[in-house]
Amino acid sequence: MSLLTAEAVSVHFGGVKAVQDVSFSVEPGEVFSIVGPNGAGKTTTISMVAGLLERDAGTVLVDGEEMTTTSVDTKGSIGLVPQELA
Repeated sequence: MSLLTAEAVSVHFGGVKAVQDVSFSVEPGEVFSIVGPNGAGKTTTISMVAGLLERDAGTVLVDGEEMTTTSVDTKGSIGLVPQELA
């Protein structure tokens, strides 16, 4: 079982497609990163994976449990250290 799975994750802000149909999985022992230019949706994707931002579509599983903005126990399974405070 993957430690982290994102399947067809999408979010829109108004008429802007910020992230569309992003899928990936992270297996035990793997190092994973998201790389891309400014405005590519990296921070938005991480915010959805961490349960900080509600997604319009898709599923995020952390150790087999669905991550949502209200998933208190699941959020306790991950750590997130942002580069800068917004």
